[in-house]
Amino acid sequence: MNRKRNKTTVIFVNKNQNSSKPIQVPTGYIVHWKKYILGILGLFLILISSIFYLIRNNSSVELAKNKLELALLKSKDKLSVIDTSSLKKHYQSIDKKLLTINKYLKARGLKPILTGNEGGEQSDDILSAEEIGEFYDNYLSKIAYNVAYTPMGYPHLGTITSGYGHRENPFSGENVETHKGLDIRANYGDIVKCTANGKVIFAGRRGGYGNCIVIKHGNGFETYYGHLSKILVKVDEDVIAGNNIGKAGSTGRSTGPHLHYEVHKNGKVINPRSFLTL
Repeated sequence: MNRKRNKTTVIFVNKNQNSSKPIQVPTGYIVHWKKYILGILGLFLILISSIFYLIRNNSSVELAKNKLELALLKSKDKLSVIDTSSLKKHYQSIDKKLLTINKYLKARGLKPILTGNEGGEQSDDILSAEEIGEFYDNYLSKIAYNVAYTPMGYPHLGTITSGYGHRENPFSGENVETHKGLDIRANYGDIVKCTANGKVIFAGRRGGYGNCIVIKHGNGFETYYGHLSKILVKVDEDVIAGNNIGKAGSTGRSTGPHLHYEVHKNGKVINPRSFLTL
């Protein structure tokens, strides 16, 4: 059952008292008018406070945004302003080191990689940081290629028992013969590794070499591995520097277990000693 609410009639009379307008309102509104007025004032204060908070918060956000934009602009200015004299000094220092590397490459029969000074003195109008970085990135990529595809190091760690060049005949000890590579001491079955990346172009029996592997590398290099007891690769196989390619033995023209190692450049036999270390 709905409860009947008490109502109070309020009569509004105009100034001439010739017209009136009665309005009924709940009696509770009349009795507790102070509470309602305070509630309305409270809501008004909350609304005003919220507006001020939002305005202040928005100002803080704008201030932070402005500070961030200013910091970015300062950072951009610092990046765009380069001490060209200092940068050029470092650039020339790196060039000197690269020239030294070129000497090592030339000593191994490689065409030196050109530096930034090739063709004349470097202009005082220095290149941008991006251009310099790109130049050295390409330069180091070429060096990485040369290191990977140039025979370096020992195919087997052992004592060199016979060097490159002229030597006495190891069988008769009377005649002088030309030795095309290095003989490296090894036990029968010791692992033989390739000294650079490349492709196997021969793997089998080859006259006095006995069981032999020939690998073609970049830059015109080829390496020979002779007197093997076992061949672990096949023709057309791609190999990476340090891969196991065979086992030492004494096949072919040999007086005992060892590894015969040769380095060829553009079809000519060269001394492998130049490639054993940097």
